[in-house]
Amino acid sequence: MDRSTTQPTDVVDLILASARRHPDRPAVTDGAETWSYARLLERARRVEGLLRERGAAAGDVVVVQGRRRPHLVAALLGVLLTDAAYLAVAEQPPPARLARVIRQTAPRVVLAEDRDVFADATRPDLPEDSARHADTPLVVVDHREAAAHPPAPDRSRADAAPDGPAYVIHTSGSTGRPKGVLVGRAALGWHARTVRDLFELQPRDRVLQAAAIDFDVAAEEIWPTLCAGACVDLLPDGLGRTGFERFTALVTERRLTVVNLPASYFSGWAAHLSRTGAGTGTLRLVVTGSEEVPVAAAQLWCAEPGRPRLLNAYGVSEATITSVACTVRPQLVEGARVPIGTALPGVTTAVVGDDGLPVPPGAPGELLLGGAGIALGYLDADGDTRFVRDGAERWYRTGDRVCEQGGLLYFLGRSDDRLKVNGVRIDPGEIAAPLAAAASVTDVRVLRAGDRLVGCLTTNGPVDTGRLLRDLRTVLPATMIPGELLVLPTFPLTPGGKVDMPALRDLAAARPADAVAPGPDDLVPLLRRVWREVLGATEIDGNSDFFALGGDSLLAARLAATLHREAGVVLRLRTVFAHPRFDDHVEQVQLLLARAGRTPIGVP
Repeated sequence: MDRSTTQPTDVVDLILASARRHPDRPAVTDGAETWSYARLLERARRVEGLLRERGAAAGDVVVVQGRRRPHLVAALLGVLLTDAAYLAVAEQPPPARLARVIRQTAPRVVLAEDRDVFADATRPDLPEDSARHADTPLVVVDHREAAAHPPAPDRSRADAAPDGPAYVIHTSGSTGRPKGVLVGRAALGWHARTVRDLFELQPRDRVLQAAAIDFDVAAEEIWPTLCAGACVDLLPDGLGRTGFERFTALVTERRLTVVNLPASYFSGWAAHLSRTGAGTGTLRLVVTGSEEVPVAAAQLWCAEPGRPRLLNAYGVSEATITSVACTVRPQLVEGARVPIGTALPGVTTAVVGDDGLPVPPGAPGELLLGGAGIALGYLDADGDTRFVRDGAERWYRTGDRVCEQGGLLYFLGRSDDRLKVNGVRIDPGEIAAPLAAAASVTDVRVLRAGDRLVGCLTTNGPVDTGRLLRDLRTVLPATMIPGELLVLPTFPLTPGGKVDMPALRDLAAARPADAVAPGPDDLVPLLRRVWREVLGATEIDGNSDFFALGGDSLLAARLAATLHREAGVVLRLRTVFAHPRFDDHVEQVQLLLARAGRTPIGVP
């Protein structure tokens, strides 16, 4: 039976139904503290009571800030109970961005864990569409005050506004300035029901919540889970500070059944599991997306017997997170790209050319999304042309280039990420595809560094970059051949686990040939300084152990990236793991330099 036809359609109503069915089941945990559905709802009612007392109602925006703990989930639910829209911000948001967001949204109330974060977030020069609160000061209350407030009484949900806003999410937009996307309650309700069914969520599931709270994947990890009566398992430090070994242990220790990972993190974790032979415990579903999934990572996953189901998901904030998805099977990863799949129930898709007309199957074009998930629009975005109408139907122009083959959609890249090098317009995806298909290559990014075209690679074995360039010349014109292929142990990642493109460009801009190799007298001071910077340690001696000082896979990647930038050393992660003692590490770097003919062997 289709549960969406027999249950309420609003997220709040679905969660209330879960709480009534099993009030004592775990609803949310952070590993140290677990709240039942009854406790979560009771705390959310307290938040609702405080917000209503402060005047929050349908049409208002409430900012929620804090650490990834159970009380944060209760705060978000409390906002929805008032029929207001929430705007989740990071624990320590950049001050300039926060001030802009506050000015743009003009929140009725700010619910904060740290009031000092908002000390300078005043609201001068409010945009015209935010003038309704311009004559009132910014009201900031904290979570402790909400916890002590009397709960709001149960209210009839019959008069809830089904077409009102549910949350605001900010994207960088083409201007680089944050653009507020207003997502409606009907769209969020559709998404929660559809993803609940897509993930086949049941009350026994434990779903990891690892995405940054101001990233909309967090909403996908929280609301469908609670609507299914399952448990949201919070990862307080996020993926950016969780190495692959620790993540594997967490999956087993917490008995997780569903995880949602950015493609870059998934790729590294898949390689880690293959290398170590570690299992995945009770995990039954891995969802990946946010970036293009490397073919090599998908092939590696599918080749390992007993791996959980892998779901490749595609979506945009303006269409409520996920719109297209595909279960990845071995027969689907034999080509140059992993398909993003087909439209979810309630979603319509179209692939159009520059003239706005549909293109034939197999031809590239821009992806348009329509249907139940389309957002209400942007805040303060006069003249924006991404939301368009065709008769009664609203569409969102994604700006993503795709093609349709065999009934499946394939992501080709952004319409606006084409590079112009020496006057020639270049699509980086066209260069990345043949590189990604090469043996041992696990991930590829092609970018411009100054006046050069650089291909950045990660591998699971040795590669002959000269051979790769020769092979490229057989399939691509000379103008599209990178001037350099840069092999890295791993790509730098953002705190959310996605590839940190600015950091990667910095690495590409620092040519290995330009790096000055340290002499015997300079090597130890250089490495000691780098260890201190990466680990945040004050003293490093010969017996210092990288991992005993708090190192993990991501910090090892940062160490390798820094050494590459400063000394031209290509240090593989396995070398760091095999030689974590500082003196042994020095010896390995010395050997690498000697093999490259850049400095004599001899450790002072």
